[in-house]
Amino acid sequence: MRKVVLLSSAALVIGLAFPAFASDDVAFRAIQSRDWPAAEKQLLAGLEKNPENVFRQLNLAWVYAQTGRKAEAAAIYQRIIMADQGSVAALASRESASVKALAEKGLERLAIAN
Repeated sequence: MRKVVLLSSAALVIGLAFPAFASDDVAFRAIQSRDWPAAEKQLLAGLEKNPENVFRQLNLAWVYAQTGRKAEAAAIYQRIIMADQGSVAALASRESASVKALAEKGLERLAIAN
């Protein structure tokens, strides 16, 4: 089964399709306001409950990239690329993209920033 989530214009997951948790909304709002510590805390709490949640992983990689932890971000992006089996995200522009493609793009951005 393919999962679909909504992404912000910065290619961040802002909600989970199955199921939605209040902590994901808190993480999304924190990311929107660039409150990286709060976003990280919420994402890690969610991943503690469900470590395989690729959407939270993608967001956590973004948070790490934004806070200068590029090696940690790259490691998460690489795990997503290796493991994701077709999860799809809907962008704020109403387009969709595979989570794997978004992780690849995240890695590219990290390489450009170096």
